[in-house]
Amino acid sequence: MGAEELRDAVSGICMTEEMKKAVISNVRKRTEASGGIQEIQKAKEGKAMRYGKKQSDRREKDGSGWKHLAAAAVLLLVVGIAAVPVRAFVNSLVRERMEEMPQEEKSAYVETIEEAEVAADGFSRAYTEQEKARYQELAQRYQEGVFPESVLPQVKSEEEAAGYEFCYLAPAATFCLPERELTDEELLEIIDFTVKRDYAYTEAYEQEHAEEIAAKEAKEQEAIAGNVESGGITEQQAIEIAREKLADIFGMTGDGYEQNSYYNEPEEGRRAGRADYCVNWTNYISHKYYYFNIDAQDGHLISATYSGEDVHREARILTTEEAQERIPQLQDTAAEVMDSKVGAPYDKVYVYYLRYEDGSAGSHGRFYFAGSAGNAYGIGLTWDGLLFEIEEQDISGLQDGMERELWNGEAYEKATVVFQEMP
Repeated sequence: MGAEELRDAVSGICMTEEMKKAVISNVRKRTEASGGIQEIQKAKEGKAMRYGKKQSDRREKDGSGWKHLAAAAVLLLVVGIAAVPVRAFVNSLVRERMEEMPQEEKSAYVETIEEAEVAADGFSRAYTEQEKARYQELAQRYQEGVFPESVLPQVKSEEEAAGYEFCYLAPAATFCLPERELTDEELLEIIDFTVKRDYAYTEAYEQEHAEEIAAKEAKEQEAIAGNVESGGITEQQAIEIAREKLADIFGMTGDGYEQNSYYNEPEEGRRAGRADYCVNWTNYISHKYYYFNIDAQDGHLISATYSGEDVHREARILTTEEAQERIPQLQDTAAEVMDSKVGAPYDKVYVYYLRYEDGSAGSHGRFYFAGSAGNAYGIGLTWDGLLFEIEEQDISGLQDGMERELWNGEAYEKATVVFQEMP
């Protein structure tokens, strides 16, 4: 499966953008081409972790199994996929709050996850634009030590939920929201609930799989040593390169973010035989993530991705006609990014986006800048011009008019690839 197919497979799922990057990375490594998710589970002590559950085999007719990636993406959202590493709190007040949780309370949160009948959190209604904005403000205040006065009520049946205006229906993993605007206290209760739950589950997982995690860590360090011996860069060098790119591309210092990194072994596909370091800066409370993949041999930038609520909020869905009108201007923006942030030579430029049956063009497009050697960099922009991704890619498998079937959270919907050379 190509990178674009995998990206498209999860593009319609109802989840926060920061989760999609983890889905693309982890599902690709753990899904067999014949379809069927055996088990998706990754844990690195002190690093960002993602968890999954089993799913029965559901092959598509042609046997390629790529649809399972969308299903796997949903499975990865096991009630808070952005699980918080036990030491991942930069702010000491939040860390202290987590560490002071009684074991009984932590066990109850773990039980909430394990007994959930669905794979992902849901909401009885979408947040309003005002609620989204206040959520971000309150997430910042939460990190500064402003905590809710009470706790989010949890119920175990729809009948019980009917007696509450605001609660969490545990079996369905659903936040039941009032029709009115949420108060600051209620938003803080949601933030507190998700942070505590993910902390408790991660701590329990680390304790249960301590030996396995340590073994994986040791194996990773051995692989890094081998990479350095063969002339590659160290993990610390990769971190420093990524830190420079964080400032240059996104204008960020990383202050207030948890910084993690890990080594990716060479894998089959577009980067066969090449290892890389994933370096990321994450804020699990405000849901803002910066990911960088740095080549483990020569240290060049493979990809830089920003995921955050502002990307999701500002990424408007346009009609195909509206998208076409914006493409020339966005091409100029992408070219400026390519020239000033990447600096690699290129001969041709292509535009890529999806055209859905309802006439829409999704929320974003990509411009591929291809060199004579067959290499290409994709620049991802929302239709309003917000940069969210730079990625080195093999585009040999892309063709104009290719059909896609994308999971939207409830069903598959058809889309057609638009992949055209630009003047």
